[in-house]
Amino acid sequence: MINKNFCLSSYMAYRYIYKNDVDFYEGMKHKNIEAVEKEKRVAVSNYKEIDKFIQSEFDELYKKYNKIGILLSGGMDSAILATYLKEGSNAYTFSTELSDVYNMDNERAESYCKLLKLNHHYIDISFDDYKKYTPIVMQTKGAPVHSIEPQIYKAAITAKKNGDELIIVGESADLIFGGMNQLLAEEWSFDAFKNRYTFLDPNLVLKNPDNSVFELFEKYRLDNNKIDYMSFMDDVFSIESSSSYLNAFNTAGMPYFDPYAKMIMKNKLDLNRVRNGEPKYDIRELFAYKYPSLEVPFKIPMPRPVDAIFKNWEGPTREEFKENIPMKQLTGNQKWQLWCAEQFLNINEPETLKKNTMRNEIIGYTTGVFDLFHIGHLNLLKNAKAMCDRLVVGVTVDELVAYKGKKALIPFEDRIEIVRACKYVDAVVPQYDMDKLNACKKLGASILFVGDDWYGTEKWNKYEEELKKEGIKIVYFPYTKSISSTKIKEALDQVRKEPWDDVLMDLK
Repeated sequence: MINKNFCLSSYMAYRYIYKNDVDFYEGMKHKNIEAVEKEKRVAVSNYKEIDKFIQSEFDELYKKYNKIGILLSGGMDSAILATYLKEGSNAYTFSTELSDVYNMDNERAESYCKLLKLNHHYIDISFDDYKKYTPIVMQTKGAPVHSIEPQIYKAAITAKKNGDELIIVGESADLIFGGMNQLLAEEWSFDAFKNRYTFLDPNLVLKNPDNSVFELFEKYRLDNNKIDYMSFMDDVFSIESSSSYLNAFNTAGMPYFDPYAKMIMKNKLDLNRVRNGEPKYDIRELFAYKYPSLEVPFKIPMPRPVDAIFKNWEGPTREEFKENIPMKQLTGNQKWQLWCAEQFLNINEPETLKKNTMRNEIIGYTTGVFDLFHIGHLNLLKNAKAMCDRLVVGVTVDELVAYKGKKALIPFEDRIEIVRACKYVDAVVPQYDMDKLNACKKLGASILFVGDDWYGTEKWNKYEEELKKEGIKIVYFPYTKSISSTKIKEALDQVRKEPWDDVLMDLK
């Protein structure tokens, strides 16, 4: 079912689309991850049992993976998990120049690495990173994303380059062991919890909000206007959080593991302890056991620079959003949601392309891997641009390249930046599948440029018929026969065996 208003409203309220059968656009399918079923979790009653379980999990992991890294903040959860890693393992900490909060968080992470003899790496996060990586994780998810996702994606691709085979995270500890102390602060009335939990009220920011999204709260309504907020968080928050991590890591092609997600408290959570300064009391005791020389740290949420980045942002301008949104009243994360949603809509319904189409300008589309960018690629883009007013280029993601039985030497995030920098290219989008018709329809393209090696083939004769029905023309371009990425790769292999002059002659 396609319902853009519902999807926008659900994303604003919960930071994800909670109905699996409702999507933004035809041909686009978002996917939510369900938390580990309670019946399949291991029940633990104290820090010693938590320690024993985590150790057993790591023993099994090291039978399968040689190099395991970790996302390490200055908090307790990831610091505890770091103690189960082998010396010399890689630890990745997010950093930015935009927030002082990072300084204290980074100092703690550094101290853990020194004690445990881990290799510490900083993942610097800037607005340029958000602009670069957000479209990638959004296209995979089929929806706008959480602000942590582009950060995790950057960390994951860095870990891949460093040879890590698995990344450890500790994101579920707050939910499992009573760390969400603000949401556990009181016995909420239904209305109070609804107002407290809603991330951004769609009625405040959208012209056509779909208030049916608030029916999700009704499933947890109790008598006397109360709400089962514990079950709500176990079900709803866990899906939003876990789906964010899964999407970012999957997009990067990096497996990850969260040991806390596989546990459940055997005894009922002691809310009095949580509400009197002891959130995650079992985890606190485990930290003290693992780090006897350190004080148990107070909680610092994983920092994100959105407050500083969007401090002076005036808000979205697309027609889906209200004018005069009270931006000064919004937090950085709320502003992120608006910015991210607008970017998602622009990618899938490009405003500039639509306006150009109304002026009868011709939009062209072509795709490629663009590995080891060379003169043949340049000629293709130059010739394509000469036949259209605006040229949109789809760059094949690493996963699709692998699916085709090949491997790009240059990673996707670098290839897409190289193509984006070409003066003949007006816009660049990731290519996640081979559905050229759907891509052309989405982008408003009336010409599809392809290589002439496909001309006359049964497959492309069929494509021509399908595209013609939609008013889309295929233009076949001859490849620059003197050069190709394959020839360059072969030449590089020869460099180790033959004099460089001979290699140049072979290329010619």
